[in-house]
Amino acid sequence: MGRLVGPVVYSDDLVVVTHRPLSEGVPMPGYLFVETVRHAATLADLTDAEGAAIGWAVRRAAYALRTELSPEYVFSAITGRSVAHFHQHVFVRPAGTPDTVSWFASWNGGPRVDEAGLAVLCERLAASFTQDEVLPS
Repeated sequence: MGRLVGPVVYSDDLVVVTHRPLSEGVPMPGYLFVETVRHAATLADLTDAEGAAIGWAVRRAAYALRTELSPEYVFSAITGRSVAHFHQHVFVRPAGTPDTVSWFASWNGGPRVDEAGLAVLCERLAASFTQDEVLPS
């Protein structure tokens, strides 16, 4: 499995969803990683079951972020240049972000979270990862 990068929001036999740790970059709420438990270097290396599990978890992550943080947008990207382990980024662009701020950057007036607030947020996000619940569109 790839390194766990922050508080765990959800995990099962195939995927792990974590929040970016506050020690990396600006301590903004709403930046998740969805990764496989098994080491797979790239998207093309996933099994069909892992691909389906990733899709399910990314959808849940996007829904949870939208529900809990009411952002302007929820974005997702797969880059993988710095870590040779499949991981998909799912992150928010907070409401009120100035147009001059790029789609993935923070700004001085942006939302921040401390460790206690992040623990509460992760617990609330975890509620959207119920296997038998059907999420609304």
